[in-house]
Amino acid sequence: MMSGEVQAREAMIATIVKKDFLTNLVSPRFAIGFVLCLVLIPFSILINISNYRDRMSQYRLDRDAAEKTTTEVRVYSTLRPEVVLPPDPLSVFGKGLSDQVGNRTRIWLGDKPFLAAGKTAAGDNPFLASFFSVDFVDIAAIIFSLLALIFSYDAFTREKEDGTLKLQMSNSLSRSTALAGKTLGIFLTLLPVLVFSFLLSGVLVLLSRDIAFSASDWGRIVLLFAASLLYLAVFVFIGILVSARSKSSVTSLVVCLFLWVLFVFIIPVVAANFAESFVGAASRDNLDRVLKDIDKAREEEISRALKAQGIPEGYSCWWCSTSEDGFVETYGDSRDEFENFHRRSMVSEPIRIAYADKRWAPQKAYLDSLARQADAAGAFSLVSPTGVFRAIASAVCRTDLAAHGRRMDRIRQYRESFVRWLEGKDIFRSYGWITPTDPASFKTDDQLTAERTGGEFKTLKEWEEWGSKQKDARARWVKLNMVTVAGDSPTDFPFLDIADMPRFEEPSGALLSGLEASVLEGGLLVVAAVFLFALGYVAFIRFDVR
Repeated sequence: MMSGEVQAREAMIATIVKKDFLTNLVSPRFAIGFVLCLVLIPFSILINISNYRDRMSQYRLDRDAAEKTTTEVRVYSTLRPEVVLPPDPLSVFGKGLSDQVGNRTRIWLGDKPFLAAGKTAAGDNPFLASFFSVDFVDIAAIIFSLLALIFSYDAFTREKEDGTLKLQMSNSLSRSTALAGKTLGIFLTLLPVLVFSFLLSGVLVLLSRDIAFSASDWGRIVLLFAASLLYLAVFVFIGILVSARSKSSVTSLVVCLFLWVLFVFIIPVVAANFAESFVGAASRDNLDRVLKDIDKAREEEISRALKAQGIPEGYSCWWCSTSEDGFVETYGDSRDEFENFHRRSMVSEPIRIAYADKRWAPQKAYLDSLARQADAAGAFSLVSPTGVFRAIASAVCRTDLAAHGRRMDRIRQYRESFVRWLEGKDIFRSYGWITPTDPASFKTDDQLTAERTGGEFKTLKEWEEWGSKQKDARARWVKLNMVTVAGDSPTDFPFLDIADMPRFEEPSGALLSGLEASVLEGGLLVVAAVFLFALGYVAFIRFDVR
């Protein structure tokens, strides 16, 4: 007996589903929705594939330039590797922060990796820029939610106005059966559109020669599809609830459109403005002032240390180049001049490395304040199903704030490995830090003067006495360049062999890595869908079909 009732109920549900599906399939709204997806979804994918191609071209140029700069050095003091990160292939679906944050980071001794270079962020906080990006995810968020509401806003009001709902209820059709049939009919209508959008996007990726997805990337697309299905369900249940609470289709449509605009557009924008207004971020100007004071204290400590050891702060050289972060490269100097540079570096570089930790404390506080502001915007946007969906999508596509933070943490770890590598070579106590010249070949000032003047002057003092009598200052230096001495210029030496230097390696993206927070956000969509469906069920039980 029970089996027969179940079969009869299933048959009624199937009848309702088939009727609603066929009705929706030939309706103008299905055609419009399908055409919108046919036009906008491939458009967004093609545009982002083109953008990805351009970013990959720039990445290769930056990577090759960084490699050339790193390998073509002759002294260790000028060795500063640069990490260049490639764009993530999944960014063609969800750009997130990828267009707002940099992809290049130089490794310094006196500073830990802070903000990546290579991109110019809009606004004071680049982490907020992802709330205004336009890509496949955002277009899907707009179109899928709109289609869900368009097909569900009159789920009950239309048939009430036609009189068919009253007729159905009078034929012993239970309300739960009617609700199940209506809901499944809407999903059966929308599911092909959703599947078509993802299949078409996948085909465009497969046909493109500019991008290649790994197995884990395709797995993440499946996760994105699942999140889209949940997102679609939430808006379907919103439409059903509103329809069950409205007296007419016009009223239901107006309410649904208001909720759509509120959830899809207003709340995400208000979330960013709310965060900027009520969650303070540290001032970059204040940070720069603090860092300037730290740098001043570092230079003062280096000066005191040099003075304590009797090392003169001034220097002279035959050929030398100095710059920030302890860059020193010198050639053709006398033994005493080489020793002066050497002793200075032995004192200054350990202090410089130690002060990187002191600089990092205010830098980290500044980054944390930006992250808190972005997190506040993200938390407020979770009020909207669209905000939840975008948060999940950006995490799935590895273009969210958390993914960016993990990359920067790995680059900071790489800097530590690089510094330990230098310290393991005891390079700061080596002449190789400042010059490739063999210490065994160092000469005195007198020896160098005699060689460079072809023996015309035997000592430096003789040359200086002669030079002091010359009216043309250039004549003094002409004498010192009469004979070219080996080791007087960088071209006399080969580049460093840095085959054993640690290299930065970006780990391959695992399927579920970095998605811990998305589990909670996905749970929010599930809870919202169940809650809305329950409310819709209660509302329909009380719905006046007359």
